[in-house]
Amino acid sequence: MSRRWTALSGTHIGSVHIRDGLPLQDAHAVLVADDTAVIAVADGHGHRLHFRSDVGSALAVRISSELLTAALPRLTDPVTAPAVLREVGTELISRWTRAVGDHVTQHPFAGDDLALVDPTDPGRTTRPYGSTVLAMVATDTLLGVLQIGDGDAVVVTASGTSLRPVPEDPDLDGSRTTSLCQPDPGASLRVGALDVHAEDLVLGYLCTDGFSTSRVDADGWWRQTGEELVGFARQHGFAWIDARLPGWLEEPAAIGGDDTTLALVGLTAIDPGATASATPTTR
Repeated sequence: MSRRWTALSGTHIGSVHIRDGLPLQDAHAVLVADDTAVIAVADGHGHRLHFRSDVGSALAVRISSELLTAALPRLTDPVTAPAVLREVGTELISRWTRAVGDHVTQHPFAGDDLALVDPTDPGRTTRPYGSTVLAMVATDTLLGVLQIGDGDAVVVTASGTSLRPVPEDPDLDGSRTTSLCQPDPGASLRVGALDVHAEDLVLGYLCTDGFSTSRVDADGWWRQTGEELVGFARQHGFAWIDARLPGWLEEPAAIGGDDTTLALVGLTAIDPGATASATPTTR
């Protein structure tokens, strides 16, 4: 019997963005169909030079979700999945760059924004749209992740043990992030895949750094979060989590000041209220 997944996501604008009159610059997407799920989150950069980062993050989650969905027939083996995910990540960079160029053509820089664009900058087109991206795919055999930039990707076993499926990025220094808009974003692409059966995985989640930076326990918060999410799913179900997620994100967005977004995939079998059939979902 194949494993079935459900997925959900939520976001909350950061208090600093509200104070400064900035838009929500995080984006998120959820796609569920048959026995698979795809989730994505992206964090548009808040610096004034990235004045269209909300558009950049929205493009990142849309394109990554579409590409992972199209790649599902090839994402069957945890051993070969990282190579497929790297191909998807490379295509994501290419399509995101083209989509940004199309947006600039349709909406040329003007006024105060134009003054922020250095005409000698090779990245003058993409820099205003700067964003990170994290995407996760769940199938009957694996949980796979691709990532560029900061934020966190975590998978959780049936016993509540949390694991990080992608390697650390040595270029992240806590104040700057790697990005889709950097000169060579492919150099910062990280991928990973784990066997859901061998690891007994029941849940995975992605969050932007607005979630982690507000936590006091920098080394343990992600383990605690994974354990709590599995516990909540078993006790109350995923619909209960979905209803409360925006409220849970309000506190870190207020304390840390940054937009805060979290998306998760979960095995429907651990939900006490799950039915035999899954309803396709798109967000």
